Amino acid sequence: MTGITVFIILGAIASLAILVAGGISMAKGGKYDEAHSIPLMEAEVIVQALIIGMLLIAAFFWL
Repeated sequence: MTGITVFIILGAIASLAILVAGGISMAKGGKYDEAHSIPLMEAEVIVQALIIGMLLIAAFFWL
């Protein structure tokens, strides 16, 4: 397993964790959700963009 594979897997786990945290935040509702929904969504988008970038790098060097 190469180094970038480890980072891709860790990124996928981080993305899943952020997604679960967002779901819990929405379930709680109220002020907690209002305070945390936008930062969680921003974090999700950033992590997913990094994962896609790493996948592209891995595919470029594999071919």
